[in-house]
Amino acid sequence: MRRRPSLPRTVKELTESDGRVKLFGTVVAVDTESGKISIDDSTGVVEIFFNSLDIIEKLKQYKVGDQIVVVGWVAEGGIDGEILRRVRGFEPSRYKNVLEVWKDVRSKIEQSDDSGRADESGL
Repeated sequence: MRRRPSLPRTVKELTESDGRVKLFGTVVAVDTESGKISIDDSTGVVEIFFNSLDIIEKLKQYKVGDQIVVVGWVAEGGIDGEILRRVRGFEPSRYKNVLEVWKDVRSKIEQSDDSGRADESGL
């Protein structure tokens, strides 16, 4: 069974309609008792909740200041986390720039597709 792709997002951009998302950030809090971790990506802070016992056990290996990537589903009050990985060399400002360029490119592609479809239909 294939998983739904995750959308790269910043905390500031998150909406419940996003569905499955990918966030990069720095750990600002770890709560192994409740299975949650909080990250800051320089646009805001979000809590990620984990239900998987395997991941909850691994939370003990994470500490404040670790740079991580999280994949999960946007939920009320945070993210329902599926995947948690430590990353090295993450630069939040560079990542934000890449996301902006990607949005611009995606927008131009969508505009091109829309205009191309009108030409093909003869309208």
